[in-house]
Amino acid sequence: MNWREFPMARLVLPLVVGIGVERAGQEWLQWVALIALACLLAVLAWWQGPGRRFSRRWWFGLALNAWLFLLGLLLAHFHDERRQPGYLPSDTGKETLVLGKVAGLEPAAGKLRLRVSVHAVAGPTGELQPASGNVLAYLDITAASRELQPGDVLLLHAGLRPAPGPLNPNAFDYRRYLHYRNVHCQAFVDEGGWKLLEHRPGLANRARKLRRACLQVLRRHLPTGNEYAVASALILGYKAELPDETRNAYAHTGAMHVLAVSGLHVGIIQLLLSFLLGLVRLPWRYWPWMRLALLLAGIWGFALLTGASPSVLRAATLFSFLSAGQALKRHTNIYNTLAASAFLLLCIDPYLLFNVGFQLSYLAVLAIVYFQPLFYRQWYIENRAGDYLWKLFAVSLAAQLGTLPLSLYYFHQFPLYFWLSGLVVVPAAAIILSSGLALFALHLVPVLGMAAGKLLYGATWMVNALVFLIREIPGGLLEGFWIGWETALLLYLCILCIILARETRNFKWASGALAFLLAVAAINAGRAVEVCHQRALVVYHIPRSTAIEVFEGRSARLLCSASLPDKQLEYAALNHRWYRRATLDARRALSGSQQGQGWWYRQGALQYGPHRLLVVRDRTILHAKARLSIDVALLCDGVDMKVAELWEQMNFKLLLIDGSNPPWKARKWKEEARALGVPCHYTGEDGAWVGEWGGEE
Repeated sequence: MNWREFPMARLVLPLVVGIGVERAGQEWLQWVALIALACLLAVLAWWQGPGRRFSRRWWFGLALNAWLFLLGLLLAHFHDERRQPGYLPSDTGKETLVLGKVAGLEPAAGKLRLRVSVHAVAGPTGELQPASGNVLAYLDITAASRELQPGDVLLLHAGLRPAPGPLNPNAFDYRRYLHYRNVHCQAFVDEGGWKLLEHRPGLANRARKLRRACLQVLRRHLPTGNEYAVASALILGYKAELPDETRNAYAHTGAMHVLAVSGLHVGIIQLLLSFLLGLVRLPWRYWPWMRLALLLAGIWGFALLTGASPSVLRAATLFSFLSAGQALKRHTNIYNTLAASAFLLLCIDPYLLFNVGFQLSYLAVLAIVYFQPLFYRQWYIENRAGDYLWKLFAVSLAAQLGTLPLSLYYFHQFPLYFWLSGLVVVPAAAIILSSGLALFALHLVPVLGMAAGKLLYGATWMVNALVFLIREIPGGLLEGFWIGWETALLLYLCILCIILARETRNFKWASGALAFLLAVAAINAGRAVEVCHQRALVVYHIPRSTAIEVFEGRSARLLCSASLPDKQLEYAALNHRWYRRATLDARRALSGSQQGQGWWYRQGALQYGPHRLLVVRDRTILHAKARLSIDVALLCDGVDMKVAELWEQMNFKLLLIDGSNPPWKARKWKEEARALGVPCHYTGEDGAWVGEWGGEE
């Protein structure tokens, strides 16, 4: 492997580093970067003069890499909508008028979620003033809102609020997720709080109409819900109607990637189009160029039809480069092509670098390209069927090796039977996608359309049945892994050292891989010791419910509202429990009792280490004969009580208000506590409350 064969890979690396460094940059850094960028550009131009082009080339390379690093930094800096002139205000929460264009929409949790590109906002005088930015608007699903389409110009009357951050420890950071989609505020719009002003259909709107028509065709030929949901996700990238049970089955068997339209799907489309266009041989001298144009139009048309997700954009760009190289009859290096597609996409949207799908798709393709041939050559099978299955297994193994550290970092689980599901879903995806496209083309033809629909239904039913069967195999999913970004980076450095050791035949790289593995082991051992000595109390924020979890070493005990749903509890607490490497040993209602080695709970009174917490759910506490002295008073269930009344009855160091209380009452209690000079913590605004109480008892 010669590093000089991949010029685009050498160019994309400093660009990626610059984009990554911008996350920790300061505002003044942009001006330093601009000045340095201009100076380096002048140096590079001077270097191209006569007699200097090949002298001291490493200086030229250093200057070029620095220039690309600064370019990445500036691209990421100015891509942030908040740095654009006229960015809309999003911190007042006051009702205002917003004029904008619908950029995208989808159903979400009983609402219609719209991404609105803002054109103007009402100023202090009520007149619309030019503004920029994006708003995530939530509308009630009504007959009128169902007719909205991308390109519609709306007038919204709502309060703009910043996107919410996580309120529970180690929970999914929705604000960060929206930030890397350049959305920083949201608005909940009442039924009569919006008005359609104009409809401006664009290319995306036409693609959405075609997608809706294709979905109707699928619904007619796929009568069962699971088959329709899987086929619409696999063929069109439409996951809105995918049941949680089906989604979990595919995720737990390592087959979820087949439901996210990506390189596999675009590759099948490219092969189908190449085959069909190859059947047409015209003596016209410009036919090869026309063939390339039709091929690219088909690839990007499919990308638009399926929603243009980051994984689809990556795959479409990659296969566009490959198709162009084949048309020009040039030898194309796959690593160079991958780097070129990444460079182009990151120049257009540098925030794609932080998209999980973008990261996983590139790492999976890189791993398949490098490791799959190595694995495949280890076992020669003469039988064609066996050879094909071994090739599929090698592909699955290579992809899992390339994405394993990131999968553990983001999803905290590993499906053991990924290889078995890969043998099923990869060939099935080709059949389902091909028969689905045939159904769209032939659904008006009586016999052929019916045959394509039956084939599609049978293939989808079979793959669903096999995926659910694989899920039932015991021990198929290992979950609860929690690694930091440092561990993920060390694992990738280990893989890189193994590759370098193989390519250079130099033992020092193998020693480097071993050193990185030892560093991972040391981090894990240190964390294991820390976990064994942990003593902590966590009061989570869960709307309309109370949840208190006590951690002692690897043991976790839960006290919560009796009616708290398991799904809601897992969403709030499971990630933090995995982070602490603890197992839930018991769950009790707040009205019961429970105890551990260094704590006990009875009828609302919790003693943890030297500290005392009292759960106040009713007014009976006000009738105590003596004034109590506690550390934390936890107000729950919207108890009819004023803070002054509670303060007269007991002496506490902290007033804690959880999500079981109405927000208006919680804010009123905060004001009363502030007036009394009592520290107050409201989980709905300040996040979950965590109390540590020292080492071993």
